[in-house]
Amino acid sequence: MATKTDKKNAIRQDIIDSARVYSGSLAGKTFLYVYGVEFFEVSFPIDHFLHLTGVETKQSAKDFYKNAKRGKITNNQFYFSSRHPYANAKKKLPCLKRLPELTNDMICILKDMQTMTIVYKLSVTNLEFTLGLTENTDSNGNKINDLFLPMSLRVEDSSVTKSDDGEVVVFIFTKDASLTKYKELLVKDNRKAIPECIRHLIEDSFYDEIIE
Repeated sequence: MATKTDKKNAIRQDIIDSARVYSGSLAGKTFLYVYGVEFFEVSFPIDHFLHLTGVETKQSAKDFYKNAKRGKITNNQFYFSSRHPYANAKKKLPCLKRLPELTNDMICILKDMQTMTIVYKLSVTNLEFTLGLTENTDSNGNKINDLFLPMSLRVEDSSVTKSDDGEVVVFIFTKDASLTKYKELLVKDNRKAIPECIRHLIEDSFYDEIIE
């Protein structure tokens, strides 16, 4: 039977592995999700990684992420609580390692997903796990820009029933966060045409290429 130390070692390794996936596939990038004739953009800041792990720490969110990415997190630097129990972290971390699936596979967009504490205006799900998104606001609640940010990773099949509406994504584009326009397409429903509402977000030469 696994000891407490064995269990914490396994969580530690999952955090390290997840941070490296987050760093390689998500951090520093922006993703454009298109469903019907609606769209939104998602960014993955490094200080939002901690929210998704299901553990607590006395480190700042940025330091926690940086140390995890470097493999320097120790068992003493994170812990569990009634708010963030071990069972939740054990359930969330395998899905956190799979988070890029929500950017490069066909997924569903959920609207107004309700939890015990918050209503997520938008969420993305593959029906195995769901990423709740929040608007990018400052400490006073003022909107900084139109980007959505990851805030909650939920591993349950009831997210759809807790939402008001759901739609299938038809396109997902990505770009480096430093760039103005998108020029890489990750997901495409060949039955759908690119809606005019995102035309201004796509690099001209790339747009011409993908509509041919």
